[in-house]
Amino acid sequence: MRNISNQAGDVPARSATRKLRRAACAAGVISLFGLAPLAHAQSLGDALRQTTFQGMIGAIHFDYANNGHTSKSTHSFAIGGHLIAHTGSFNGFSVGLGGYTAQSLGLYSKNDTHYDSELTGSYFGIQSFRQAYLQYQTPKVEIRFGRQLIQTPYANQDYYTFNPRAFMGVAGVVNVLGNGSDKVDAGALSLEDNPAAFSVFMTRMFDYESRYSSSFTAANRYSGTKPTNGFIAIGARYHGDVGSMQMTAQAWYYDFYQYAQMVYGQLDVVQPLSNGQAIFGAVQALTEGNSAGNSNNIAALTNNNVGSVNAHVYGAKLGYSFGDGSIALVGDYAPTEYNSFHHGGVVHPYNDNTGTSFTDTMQTGIANLGPGYAYGVTTSYAFLNKKLKVDVSYIRYLARYGFGGDSRNYTYGGAYGFSSTNYIPNQQLWALDASASYDLSSVLKGLSVAEDTDIAQAENRAGYTQYNHNPYFSSRFYLEYNF
Repeated sequence: MRNISNQAGDVPARSATRKLRRAACAAGVISLFGLAPLAHAQSLGDALRQTTFQGMIGAIHFDYANNGHTSKSTHSFAIGGHLIAHTGSFNGFSVGLGGYTAQSLGLYSKNDTHYDSELTGSYFGIQSFRQAYLQYQTPKVEIRFGRQLIQTPYANQDYYTFNPRAFMGVAGVVNVLGNGSDKVDAGALSLEDNPAAFSVFMTRMFDYESRYSSSFTAANRYSGTKPTNGFIAIGARYHGDVGSMQMTAQAWYYDFYQYAQMVYGQLDVVQPLSNGQAIFGAVQALTEGNSAGNSNNIAALTNNNVGSVNAHVYGAKLGYSFGDGSIALVGDYAPTEYNSFHHGGVVHPYNDNTGTSFTDTMQTGIANLGPGYAYGVTTSYAFLNKKLKVDVSYIRYLARYGFGGDSRNYTYGGAYGFSSTNYIPNQQLWALDASASYDLSSVLKGLSVAEDTDIAQAENRAGYTQYNHNPYFSSRFYLEYNF
């Protein structure tokens, strides 16, 4: 589980990589967001009798030392989980319903200045039906209406607490070349892992529900309590072989109504070698070139200094995989675009640092830091017959306009949408992420444990005493049982 946004801008959002949720997948998340065998019901009654259930229960504990480089340490604990029901298919139609909950049990007092509401919100608990949709599915088409989860590069679940970000509207996938799965899909709607060679994703969302909230809102992370018109997204993905090389290409367009338009693209290639080895690489590009749906909304974010968004991010990755391990060099670059939001910062109302950018770490990412660059190395290894999985990343950042760390970029009261006017020119930062997950299915099928640790250090701070609290240390512990 990883990554957070804030509901209507009321709580500083934290970011994270996507690694731990994927590690949990290895421990049984196929039942969490899986594919049940397609049941061709002969009647509505048969469809109801063929309903399948998947769920998860667990405990999560977060600790943040020097939270956001502020010298304040915070912590949060919750038990919770979810239960998802999905009916059988009758003439292609089925219904999905998913309830989610997180409870603090009062381990930390709400009146404690070190209490963190990240897991359970402002009232020691969150309960919500985040999924309630009608689905139509054939091998060529899948479409959903209602409350649902989607997974796209810049509008997604950010799933690292008990409550993923959810959306309300309509979304669909069309498989142009090849067919989709022949099983009833009960997972987040996505192009990832789609067996079709070429597929298209389309969505129109009106509301969303953050991980801090038990209700849907028409606002977004930038608008406060002011409603927006939501967003549309259109994406396409192709994967296939080019000679001996495997290739995957994707392209996306977003219109975050009243805020910005975005185009994102990514190309991945894998060249298999002998004995299970391979060379892999990828490039990515994002642009919000001189866009703004409503200049007054952007002006509100930039202290009335500017009414436009003009951001670009370019990235590359080159790696080597061998057996159960891999290592890669990664880099991202964001040019300075003066007199725009963050002088070239990305506006992304419906996601955080979920690992879309190659150099995202738990608390730091180039999209939020604004113009600058990042580079480093990422590794992944599996041990003990793949029961133990370890991921480590070391990334260095240079922010043209630094404020001690990424978390400060979730407030926008200064000029051009920065947190203040007193920035650190060309600030250097580094982050070390280390996560480990262990599959305990030998003890109890579906049981897993995981720990995710991040250390973020802000450098060249001389003369800026408000940023001298270092390092920013984060620890996230998970115990999950998937059934």
